[in-house]
Amino acid sequence: MAKREAFLAQHLLRIDPLLVDRVRLAIMAALTAAEAPLEFTELLTTLELTRGNLAGHLRKLEEGDFVAVHKEFVKRKPRTTYRCTSKGREEFTKYISQMEAMIKGLR
Repeated sequence: MAKREAFLAQHLLRIDPLLVDRVRLAIMAALTAAEAPLEFTELLTTLELTRGNLAGHLRKLEEGDFVAVHKEFVKRKPRTTYRCTSKGREEFTKYISQMEAMIKGLR
């Protein structure tokens, strides 16, 4: 394998598998950029996903300790919010750095 291909492969292998999926990556981008926790309905509208699809991806991110969930009742209605954990922010930042390094390596 040539140096360039090895370089790219090494960077891809350093990416956490939870961030390989485009939906989970989009969720993490939204949560990382948010100044405050985001409600489930905000993520649903922003990412244009079905409830089941979003819930499944959020569950995986929660299990991986990438996001934290908070459930409460507001005026007798359930409200679920999500925020990025420190581990999630660290892994997302690492992902962006890996992508930047790969792009630079391709030029």
